[in-house]
Amino acid sequence: MILDATQRTEPYTMSFRVSKEQLCQVAYACQERTFTEEIDKLEELGGQEFLEMALCSNYKDGLQLNDWSQRELNFGHNRKPLILPKSYFQLLWGALEDFTMRILCLAALVSIAVDVATASSDYRAYAWIEVGFAILVAVIISTNANAINDYQKEKQFQKLNEVADERKRVTVIRNGQKCDIHMSEVMVGDVVMIFEGMEIPADGLVLEASDLTTDESAMTGETDPIKKNTLDYCIVKRNQTDSATAGHHEVPSPIMMSGTRVLTGEGKMVILVVGDLSCAGKISALLRQDEQEATPLQVKLAAIAEDIGKFGLYSAIIIVIVMCIRFAVEKSQVEWENKYIVEIVNFFIIGITVIVVAIPEGLPLAVTLSLAYSTKQMLRDQNLVRKMAACETMGGASMICSDKTGTLTQNKMTLVNIWNDNLN
Repeated sequence: MILDATQRTEPYTMSFRVSKEQLCQVAYACQERTFTEEIDKLEELGGQEFLEMALCSNYKDGLQLNDWSQRELNFGHNRKPLILPKSYFQLLWGALEDFTMRILCLAALVSIAVDVATASSDYRAYAWIEVGFAILVAVIISTNANAINDYQKEKQFQKLNEVADERKRVTVIRNGQKCDIHMSEVMVGDVVMIFEGMEIPADGLVLEASDLTTDESAMTGETDPIKKNTLDYCIVKRNQTDSATAGHHEVPSPIMMSGTRVLTGEGKMVILVVGDLSCAGKISALLRQDEQEATPLQVKLAAIAEDIGKFGLYSAIIIVIVMCIRFAVEKSQVEWENKYIVEIVNFFIIGITVIVVAIPEGLPLAVTLSLAYSTKQMLRDQNLVRKMAACETMGGASMICSDKTGTLTQNKMTLVNIWNDNLN
């Protein structure tokens, strides 16, 4: 069925005759195809000629860009959301949010308060240094070492990403002229030139194709080269193919999916879906929403801190109860005096001291320094680690699972054979 402008189901703005939802349905049908679903949807929309009119584009001369703002309002843009790197203080605060660090900070403050309150007048000026301040120093060193390492690596990765992002350029036709633009500047209706080795910037419809194949393993998991061709050719091929016995890709697809790479051939395509609505954009949006999970070591340290905290608390309660019972037995036959209040308070101070002493203030520092050393060692081996916790995460991997699209190599090439015409 062919739809014209009077049969649309949604109100369109300005002169556009197709909605981004309809274009998204075509792209998603290609991503989840079992036979020729995206071809059927393109036919329902009216085909290649209807899209040229509906998108206010020109397959020969490209966009005129006199409706740039309205086009972006209707169909969106291809720019990635700007994610600012975390500042040093944000990383430092993140390190302080660790459960073990919180317990150590609480223990340090309690220790300082108790030591200052119970010390003699001559020793009170120095009493806070003995235990509480030492714990705080260990916390400060550990959190700063973690934050400094992550901040430096974040800056290095940001520079590498900027260099890699600058290379992502495509050739488009605008105002009848070919021009090179960044992928982020591509808009719906743009006519993009396809050549071997390029990365597809957004979902689009093939207009011209010459022996065109793509690698869609990043999107669909299929490692085989996927043939692409024009919509007219695909319709003819579909009509000649039995859907009951045909494979998923026996009929070529006219849709180029974003994030895929051209293996062979060349051609031309018109952009249909951009940004987070595209096939690659949906995956990127989901990745941005994922919350960071605690590493195995962080889980173990949190469990240890919780267990030690409970053990120290229970021990302190038992000690205070026992000392109070002993005091009650010893003083049961003696008349009450106000000085006994100070003695009872000392029982509770001893209990608090037991809790503070039970906390392993050196453990987080030792772990942080160990991971920092591992990060430096990996950097010498040309491995740039973005997050320090990744060292222990990969070090704790006992099994690596890889599907048919995954290949684990040594990242080395070895010469196995050579041929020279001048040598026999």
